[in-house]
This record gives sequence, C-alpha cells and structure tokens, in this order.
Amino acid sequence: MKDGMFVFDAAVHCQDFTDRQIKPGSDGRRVRVLREQLKGFIDLTARRGPEANPGFESPPDLDWANAALFEKSDTDLAMACSVPLFAHWKAGLGPVELSYELAKSNPSRILLTGGVDPAYQGLDYALAEMERQVKEWGAVSMKFYQYQMRGCQWRADDRDVAYPLWEKAIELGIKMVQFHKGFPLELGPVEAFMPNDIQYAAADFPELNFGIHHLGDPYVAETISIASRFENVYLILPLWFNQYFLQPHKMLHRLGEALLFVGSDRICYGSEAFIWPHIQPYIDAWAAMEMPDELQDKYGYPELTRAIKEKVFGINFANGLGIDLNRKRAEFGLAA
Repeated sequence: MKDGMFVFDAAVHCQDFTDRQIKPGSDGRRVRVLREQLKGFIDLTARRGPEANPGFESPPDLDWANAALFEKSDTDLAMACSVPLFAHWKAGLGPVELSYELAKSNPSRILLTGGVDPAYQGLDYALAEMERQVKEWGAVSMKFYQYQMRGCQWRADDRDVAYPLWEKAIELGIKMVQFHKGFPLELGPVEAFMPNDIQYAAADFPELNFGIHHLGDPYVAETISIASRFENVYLILPLWFNQYFLQPHKMLHRLGEALLFVGSDRICYGSEAFIWPHIQPYIDAWAAMEMPDELQDKYGYPELTRAIKEKVFGINFANGLGIDLNRKRAEFGLAA
C-alpha cells in the first residue's frame, strides 16, 4: 500500500520483442521497426523519468518481476496484460502464455488478462480460446488489439464479429474487456485505433465494462468524450504515467480534462511494467501529484484529493473488474 492506499497496477507485461518471436514467412521488418521505435520512446522518457530498461525486448525473469512489483514497490495487486498482435509474431506481441506464467508465479497477487483475435484466428477459435483461458488459466478479463494487417481488422461494434465476444464474456462472468487504442504497435494506420467503435458496443452491452488503454492517444479528446457519455467505459492510464515525467504540463491537462468530464470513478492507474522496470517512481509521483492552481483556475480542473488518488490507485479498476478489494485487503492482512 502507499500511505494506506491500495495499489492495483492495471497493466504489467511479459512482452517479447526479440527476433525469436518473428513469425515464419515474415521478413521481421515490422518486429524490428517496433523494437527501435519503442527503444527510442523509452530512452526519451528516461531523460526526466525513471531509468530505462536495457533488456526491455526480452520477457522478464519471473522472480525479478515479482520482486520489482511487491518488494521494490508499494504495488499490492497487478494485472498481467496480454497483447494479442499476431501478424508478425509467433505467439503474439504480448503472448498470453507468458502472462499466464507470470500470473501463475504469484496467483494471489497477479491476475490474468487473456487475449484473442476473431479476425485473425477466426471467431469460433477465438470464442473457444476465451473459454479455455478463463476456465483453465483463470483469466478475469480479455484485451484486444483490433488491427493485425491490411485486410485483417475488426470493430468492437461489429454485430457479427464482435458481439459474440461480448456475449461470451458475459457468459463467462467477465466484467471488463480491454482495448489497445491509439498508437499502432506496427506499421498499420493510426485511424484503425480510434475509439469510436466502443460507443455502440458500450450502449448495447451496458452490463459489460469497456477499458480503453493509453487514453487512446492521439485520440485523447475523442476518448474522453466517449467515456463521459458511457458509464461503462473506463480509462486506463499506462503510458500517461510514463510520459508524465517527460511532459508533466501536457499530461496534467489530459488528466484534468478526464477528471472534469468523466469524473474520478473510472480512471485507473497502470505502470506499463516491465518495459519500464522501475515502478515505485510512478506510485510516488501519483501519491504526491497536485493539480496546479493555474490549471484549476483557468480550466476548472479539480484538485487532486486523496479520495481521487485512492480511487485511481486501485478502487476503480477493482470495481470495473468486479473484484472485492476489502476481501483482498483481508487476504493480504492489510487494514481497510
């Protein structure tokens, strides 16, 4: 806990950016381009923020990962988050198998978000795999990456391709499905990652929560607008925290707009570990963060109260997933 606040990290990864992941038949160009782009961004944020991870391209050692989360930071609970991008990767950019191994290494502290793709894998396979990941591996959520390659993409509001996924999620007891939105993780078009397709899905499945990662950057205004109108849309903040040290004023503007128009009940903390390996600086930053008086006066942004910080740290994501934090606190021997 951080100063008595329960910390639930919504996004930790076991991604594999190495050449061994290049799919047979692929020239590997997109794998290598992404690796170089990501290295450049990590190095950029490290100019003012936590030190970069020189070994970010390889999956983390499980003992090291657990120590980074639960011994070297105030994290109480974490979500191992898969990234089902398969077009040029053998097992996906963030293989669900690696996420499962991480979750299995500490099942009381690490939960699993699975991942499938109905366009690339086929709908029947994706539905069966969702069920297997939930029933055999204990997945409590699913994350989706909706553009694999030219001619292989899908929308969350597609009644034939997507709606069976949302029906299956509800059948399996899943309370939240999650989406990578915004910056493409390969050479696809950025407009394929606009959040607009979440609207009809959220309207047609009000009993299911829809989590959007990264504030949909560069579609931040659109993402905030959508979340302001649909009470089952959650904003998950990995990358916002990583960019905060580099561009604090810009990130405070984004956070202020989200708090002003969406409110404080559906915004969630995430560190993006282990691409960035040092987790505690993000926790410390959020606990100490203040909304400058200038921004409050000029734009009407709210003060960052302890109540808001506590919600973002863990309460909101737990509520979106249907997890009882009081039970978790009792399980971990933490004061309520």
